Amino acid sequence: MDWDPAFTERNAILATLGGLVPIEDVRWPPLSELNRLLAVHLPVRFIDNDHFAELGCGYEEAVSLGMVPTRADNWHDFFGALIWYLFPRTKALLNRLHMQDIEDCGSRRRTPRRDRLTHFDECGLVLAVPECHELEPLLLEHDWQQLFLANRPRWGRDWQPFVFGHALYEQALSPFIGFTGKAVLVEMEPGFFRLPTHQRYPLLDARLSTHLEHSALFDRPRPLLPVPLLGIPGWWPANEDPAFYLNRDYFRPKRNR
Repeated sequence: MDWDPAFTERNAILATLGGLVPIEDVRWPPLSELNRLLAVHLPVRFIDNDHFAELGCGYEEAVSLGMVPTRADNWHDFFGALIWYLFPRTKALLNRLHMQDIEDCGSRRRTPRRDRLTHFDECGLVLAVPECHELEPLLLEHDWQQLFLANRPRWGRDWQPFVFGHALYEQALSPFIGFTGKAVLVEMEPGFFRLPTHQRYPLLDARLSTHLEHSALFDRPRPLLPVPLLGIPGWWPANEDPAFYLNRDYFRPKRNR
């Protein structure tokens, strides 16, 4: 897909990046621009993916050395750079956890924990809430009617979704029925929800990284909760009609295991 300098205006999901991205290029921003605008305060720099093979190491090893292989003119890697900019502490934590497993098991073995880390890195959604016990049971039970309709006024007020997985932003360029994120719930203080958006990200990043590290979330199977993203109020025009949530192929009932 070609570069779109107005990508944050394509839909409400990408609009969550509005005012946060200091990039206004009319063409694909080069790596030098990404490093100048996004990586000034980061522990990493974005390097040309074509030079990655010259490093003689794996992707996570390169990141641990402060280098993020990045493909030119590529939406997936562009959004990956933006997530580094918005969630630097959490991204660094994920790399440290990858490196722990690499040091213990070698780079050729993909441990279950590394698979879970990658899943969150690609498809993660962070739900900032005042109290997890209100929302978590609805996600666990796939109670979409209560989640999205009965509690509709809470979305955007004190139930606030933040995209973490860069693959989700790439998919949001052309949303589709089936578009799903894998959520982690993070409790935030009441004042958080009243802050301007740009002030929320550093606080959320700090709390998310602490939560993931102390909870050892990725040490256990199925740690993430599926969320049909087009069902989030305000994120997709069709969900203004309650009948939208009757599509059981998308809003799937909980399976008995």
